[in-house]
Amino acid sequence: MGAGSATHRALPGDGLGRLGHWRSGVASLLRLGLLHLALVAVLVLPAGCDRLSPPRAQPGAEVPLRAEGPAGRLQEVAPPAAVQQLQASLADHNPQVSILAPRDGAVLPGGPVTLQLQVRDWPLVDAGPLGLGPHVVVLVDDQPPLPVTGLKVELPALSPGSHRITAYAARPWGEAVKSPGAAAQIRVHRVAANPLAIPQPGTPQLLVVSPASPATREPVLLDWLLLDTPLQGLRDNDGSWRLRVTVNGDSFLVDQNAPLWLKGWERGSNSLLLELVDGRGDALNPPFNSLVTELVLDPSAPGPIWQQGRLTASDLAQLLGTAPPEAPAAPTPPTEPTAPPQVPPVAPAVAPPVEAEPRPEPPAAPEPTPEPTPEVLPPPAAAPIEEDLDQNREEAVVTDLEPAGAPLTEPSSPLEPSPTPEDTSPAPPRAATVPAAPTANPDRIVPSSSVVGSARNQVNPDGSLLKPRPSGPLAGLRQKLGA
Repeated sequence: MGAGSATHRALPGDGLGRLGHWRSGVASLLRLGLLHLALVAVLVLPAGCDRLSPPRAQPGAEVPLRAEGPAGRLQEVAPPAAVQQLQASLADHNPQVSILAPRDGAVLPGGPVTLQLQVRDWPLVDAGPLGLGPHVVVLVDDQPPLPVTGLKVELPALSPGSHRITAYAARPWGEAVKSPGAAAQIRVHRVAANPLAIPQPGTPQLLVVSPASPATREPVLLDWLLLDTPLQGLRDNDGSWRLRVTVNGDSFLVDQNAPLWLKGWERGSNSLLLELVDGRGDALNPPFNSLVTELVLDPSAPGPIWQQGRLTASDLAQLLGTAPPEAPAAPTPPTEPTAPPQVPPVAPAVAPPVEAEPRPEPPAAPEPTPEPTPEVLPPPAAAPIEEDLDQNREEAVVTDLEPAGAPLTEPSSPLEPSPTPEDTSPAPPRAATVPAAPTANPDRIVPSSSVVGSARNQVNPDGSLLKPRPSGPLAGLRQKLGA
């Protein structure tokens, strides 16, 4: 068997040996090819499988959260008609807002702060009774927005520490313009800087723009301003940031920096929470980007002009600043409740006053004419005095009538000549110009006499004294007997 088998061993140069050697070479090549194919499969197939297979969940939720619309009772609606009118009219403007003073990073002294603005390609309009047209809003930290229409703004004194002052262009209904350059921000300090009190430069910031409380009617504008945040939607599954909105406990996510008009708010107080988060839902740059505000809805209050239907051409021109605002009407004072009206007593009718005719001027008084000289009548003849009168009595009568040393004739006035013997007519009564006789002293005894007239009238032409006429019941008898 051994020799026989040896006789059949392939010899060099034999054809059968060459065939065996070729077969062994082919097998080696096959084994080497299979080895290369296996190596290629190991290197290439995992990469292809990774491309074809869906992304596998990694710890920490790499897939960003999906943005959803308003949830709960809230519904997103179209803006009011007046807002659409104004928005179309302002679409061609590209506002640019800058803060000239104070400078960024300045340490301010105490007292009010004067803010100097520069605004380009944006009208600043105060439409009077219609409200504000395009304007600028100033924010100090997280304080309520301050709308202004001037380039010089007086701010109250700042507290010690660091503060953010932001100014942005705003549309008439309060929405912030979000185009590049429409907002500017500076950081200032009072007394000393406090870097931990404000976000670091270049980090995302969330600023609440709207709603402004109290609101009057729906829909209500929900708007915000984002600074130093990357744009969204540049690539698929972009999860740089999300805005989580929570209204009265109902939450939803927003991935676009666009305002929302919402209905479904509750009458009265509404809670609003805005949070800036990343794609995984974690807070972004805490604690500065989580803000809580309150919205009070009062439908009974009068709403702004842009919530009252379409605007007239005149109102639209005034809000855009192409027409001057109308002068506000004078406010009417509130009427106080009054008691029921009481009927006043009827007053007697009074005849209207008659204009008195001008009285004629009295004629000039005539010049006084001299009074005619009154005729002096002689006194009646006196009866002869009894011869038995005592001479002493006659002297007493004469003494009583005429003072001693006085002339017998009575002085006559310039208007009354002295009576003559021929003029025996009685003298007229004297005028009231004669002074009254002095009042007699009651203690003085005045002598009495029955002789009447002056001393001349008591003397006869022959010089004898006239006798007084007797009086008494026997006077007549005695006269007869004496005759």
